Amino acid sequence: MEAFKGVSPHRPLNKNGKEIRIVRLMPNKFSEPVECELEHVVLEHEADYEAVSYCWGDPSITEPILLDGKPYPITLNLLDGLNYLRREDSPRRLWVDSLCINQTDIAERNREVLKMRDIYKLARSVLIWLGDYRPFTRLHVKQVFDYVTTLAGCCSEEQDMALIRSIGYDELWHMHSQLQEFIQTREWFRRMWILQEVSVRPKPYMKNVAVAPHLICGNLALPFSYLRAVDEYWVTNTKDHRVALPPICPSLDRMRAIWYGHQSIVLDEEHSTLSQRFAWILPLVAARFHSTDQRDIVYATLGLLNADTLPPELLPDYGKSAAEILTEYASFIITNSRILAILQYNSMLTKELPTWVPDWRHDSWWPIILGAEPYGRAHARVLKDISALEVDIVVLTEVSRVGPRLENHDSAENSISAWSSFFVDAEETLANNGPPVWGYSSFGKALWQLLLAFDLSRQDLHEPGWHLSAAEHVPPVFFRERSPPDGPMSEQRLQGCFLAETLAALEATILEKHLFRGMDGSISIMCQPNVGPNEGDIICTIKGSYADFVLRKHLDGCRMIGRCERNKRGDLAIGDTGLHRWAGTTGLNSFYEELWTTNPGRRIRIY
Repeated sequence: MEAFKGVSPHRPLNKNGKEIRIVRLMPNKFSEPVECELEHVVLEHEADYEAVSYCWGDPSITEPILLDGKPYPITLNLLDGLNYLRREDSPRRLWVDSLCINQTDIAERNREVLKMRDIYKLARSVLIWLGDYRPFTRLHVKQVFDYVTTLAGCCSEEQDMALIRSIGYDELWHMHSQLQEFIQTREWFRRMWILQEVSVRPKPYMKNVAVAPHLICGNLALPFSYLRAVDEYWVTNTKDHRVALPPICPSLDRMRAIWYGHQSIVLDEEHSTLSQRFAWILPLVAARFHSTDQRDIVYATLGLLNADTLPPELLPDYGKSAAEILTEYASFIITNSRILAILQYNSMLTKELPTWVPDWRHDSWWPIILGAEPYGRAHARVLKDISALEVDIVVLTEVSRVGPRLENHDSAENSISAWSSFFVDAEETLANNGPPVWGYSSFGKALWQLLLAFDLSRQDLHEPGWHLSAAEHVPPVFFRERSPPDGPMSEQRLQGCFLAETLAALEATILEKHLFRGMDGSISIMCQPNVGPNEGDIICTIKGSYADFVLRKHLDGCRMIGRCERNKRGDLAIGDTGLHRWAGTTGLNSFYEELWTTNPGRRIRIY
C-alpha cells in the first residue's frame, strides 16, 4: 500500500514453498483499537483460517492499526470490517490480502497472485465483507436478508405458490426492488477479484451452508448460496406460476456464466487450450467487473483458468505497465489460438495500446464462442516487436454517411426520433435488401415496432399512460410467460413493466453509439460507444473472425476503429443478439466463402 512509508513488519516468506501469512485478529470490544499479529503457515488442506473478500476502498485515505505492535495503515472499509469481524473473547485467524502480502515488495506480490486460487479454495470459510449498513438501517438490511432466506427455501411449486399467496405480488416486487437497491450500493459485486474468490470454492457449499461463503453487512450474515438461489429463481425456471422479474444485478448474470463455465469450458483442459480459455473468459468478466489496477483485469482471472502452464513471460509482474501486459496477452491469444474475434474489443480509445489490442473493459454484442466456425482460417501474424498485427481482409464497402448518436439519457427522445428518421429514410434500400433492419429476434422486432410504429417524436415521455399506448404495438407473445394464471397483476401493469425494461434495454444498446451507412446501401451501427467512423473509412471482414470492422488508413496500413453490425443481404440484421448462434450455419459461411472466393484478400497491417 502506497500509504505505508515505515519499516514493513512482514518477515520474508519461503520463496519456493507454499508458505503464506495469516493474521490473528486479537479480541477486543467494538470500536476499540484494532490489533493484529502476523503468523506464517503452510498452505494445505483443512487450513485453519478464514479468507476475507472485500473492497479496499480509497487507498489514499487510511487509518492505522497495530500489526505486530507497529502502526500499519489500512483503508477505512477494511477497518470497519475488522471491527465487525472481531470477537470479544478469542482471536480470529484471517487471511486479508492487504495485511498478509507485503504491498511494498513487488516480487512478493507477483508470487502471491499465483497462490490466490488455493488461498480461497482451501480456507475454512470465505467471509464477504460488504460494508456497514449505510446508506440503509440495520432493520432495512435485515428485511432484505430475510427476503432472500425465505425465497431461497422455495424448492417446489407448492412452496412457491404458498409464498406468493402469503405476501402477494406487489410485496414480492417491492422486496425484489429493495434487494436490487441494496446490491447496487455494494461495490463488492462489481469487483474483479470476486470471481476467483467465490468460484473456486468447493461446489458442495451449494448444499452445505456451513462451508458456503457468507455475505456480511454489519453484524448480519447471509450464505452467498442463498443469493445465487434467488437469482436463479427468476432466471432459470420458466414455470407459468412464476412472475418474471428483472435480474438482481448485471454482475450476478456474469457470475452465473462463470459458475457454469468454470465447470465446462474453463476447466475443460482436454478440449481447449489456455489461450482459448483466456479468449473466452476475459471479455465475459472485464466489462462487468471493476479493478482499480488495469493489470488485474488479466491477473484476477488466472485462478479461474488453472494457469499452471502459463509461459514465463506472462507470469504476474507488477513491474510492467498495464499496456505491456495487455499487449503481451493479446499476442499470446492470437498466436496460439487464432481467435480473431477478440479484435471486437479493440482499444481505439485507449491511447497507450495498439488499436488491435483488446481493452477488455469494452462490452460486446457477441460473446467469444469456442468452437464457432469463423469466416475462413486465420493467417494472422503479430510482428516481432508486437507493434502491429498482420491480417487478411476483404473490403465490403466504404462509409458514405455518418448518422446521429444518442449522446446521453436526457437526449433519448430526440435522438431516438432521429434514429427512426434515419431508418425511414433508408426504407427503399431496406425493401430491396429484405426484411426490416432490426431483424428476426424478438428483441429486435420490439425495437423496430417501438421506433417506427410508435413515433416517439410526437409523444410526451412523461405523460401518464404513454407507455400503455405504445404497448399496443407489442405482440401478446411478450406477455404470455409474464402473467401468472388468475393472478392479480393486470395486463396494463405487465405491459408497463415490459416496456420499461425494453426501453431501458434500447437506450443501453444505442447510448453513445453511431449509426452510419455504406456506399452499398447497408446500414450499420458501431458496437462500441463514443467511437465514430468517418466518411471514406473502410468496412471490411477479417479472415478468421466472424464480424465486420471499420478501418482507417494509417501509415502503410490501418488503424482499427472498431467492430460494427450491419445488415447483409437483408437476411442478417442490426442488433440481432442471437446471430452468434448462426456462426456455424451453412448459409452464413457460404456468404463469406463466396466473398473470399470472388474477392482475393488483401494483406494489411493494423497498428
